[in-house]
Amino acid sequence: MADDADGIGAYSVALSTVLARRHLGLTAVVEVGDPGVSWAVASELVDPTPYLNGGELLLTAGVNLPADDAGLRSYVTALAEVGVSALGFGVTPVHDTVPAALAEQCRSQGLPLIEVPRLTPFAAVSRAVGEALEELRLRELQRLGDAHRDMARAVTADRPVDRILRVLASSLDAWALLTRPAASGDAETGAPAPVSATAGAPTAPDEELRTLAARLTEPSGPRSAKARTGGEEVFLHTVGTPPQEHGVLMVGRPRPLGITERAVLRTATALIDLVGRTVQDTQPVPGHLLAGLLLDGGPTEETEPLLSELTGATGRPAAYRVLHAAADARHTPASRLPLDTRVSGTRPDGTLRAVLADRGEEVHRADLDQLLLHGWTGALSGPVAAGELTEAQRHAAALLLRARTMGEPLLWEEDRDPFDALLSSADAAELARNVLGPLAGDDENARTLRRTLQAWLTRHGNWDRTAADLNAHRNSVRYRIGRIERELGVDLADPEQRMRLWFALTRSGEG
Repeated sequence: MADDADGIGAYSVALSTVLARRHLGLTAVVEVGDPGVSWAVASELVDPTPYLNGGELLLTAGVNLPADDAGLRSYVTALAEVGVSALGFGVTPVHDTVPAALAEQCRSQGLPLIEVPRLTPFAAVSRAVGEALEELRLRELQRLGDAHRDMARAVTADRPVDRILRVLASSLDAWALLTRPAASGDAETGAPAPVSATAGAPTAPDEELRTLAARLTEPSGPRSAKARTGGEEVFLHTVGTPPQEHGVLMVGRPRPLGITERAVLRTATALIDLVGRTVQDTQPVPGHLLAGLLLDGGPTEETEPLLSELTGATGRPAAYRVLHAAADARHTPASRLPLDTRVSGTRPDGTLRAVLADRGEEVHRADLDQLLLHGWTGALSGPVAAGELTEAQRHAAALLLRARTMGEPLLWEEDRDPFDALLSSADAAELARNVLGPLAGDDENARTLRRTLQAWLTRHGNWDRTAADLNAHRNSVRYRIGRIERELGVDLADPEQRMRLWFALTRSGEG
């Protein structure tokens, strides 16, 4: 499963998964549910809580374990309050058995207690937790890819909104309900009008959900919310931007959504909005919809012919280039740029992404110069087949960082990276994840720290220019850079460390 933790690396595995690793020989002394474990750490400190985030399997041999009941009570209370998932106690050389008083305190305060046998090193337990987390991450990535693939098929089918909702409900093991505001619903009760629903969805949302839906559709209201009702967690998210095209997507199930599931929900919300905007259009799928799907999830058999049509690609096999562009303070809106493609769109950070048909280096250099006149600094990948768009967007994203530093557009052919001859994309991405450590996570905190570090390195450590790029206060930038140094255990005054992190950031696969 994946927890809703806010810290970097919010994935967690069930404690039972760790206990099931038979080679460890772990034994549950005190069983309290099946909490999620985000990592395993060893500490012999009298009070290790200042160094814990919560969710850990804390390992100790009891070197400094309090000898009296009051001390044990305080020790266990502190662990429970900081959110430690379980305590692993290693027997010998200090204690031959798990102290009965410790077990009693854990039992009374609801903290699972695990016995680690003499022949099992703490390092083996930490490694087992890490392996289980990596297995979970790979499964979650597979789920995300499967959901994106199924949604790509859904948008080209009849009644695409209904199909998207069914894919969403199946992927999340939940019910899904799309409603319109109360103005288009029941005038007497103020209930929103159901547009589409899956099996298990309520025929009429209760008062709490109606109130939340009304708030979400106000022009100045929030865009998402959640509520606990009828024994289920219900997640609400706006579709579109009030007060124009808007509605509310509700998803309900007994347990919270994890990282991957929230990503699936965001994708579904965007697709429903974009499909709804083009119901009357002759073009069956919006251009920036395909940009997101193709660059994040990869093309499918159904979308490749449409990609060729939307970009005007000729020849078989068709070749494409990926464009990334960043806007200056004064710029032409992205929707009005002279791009010869309908596969384009902007990310939340304002970066423009587009898929262009390959028309040769000279033509594309002229396109980049034209974008610069409109206030956009662009970076363009080399020509690739449709199946290589994900790799091309990585190249374009890395090249855009250098283009912004230089203040001029760049073509991939003009500045090939010599490291590409030494490392495959998979090896480079793996190396980048190892260097970035906790910053390589998929949660919002990790993404914010990566964006901050990229901007800071791009601006050669200039606090004011970095803050302007991020639309943040310079003190916030200083805090984040300090946090990055603490998280990674590096000194960013060291040029070698900066070089390593720049390498990792530009090859992490994030675009």
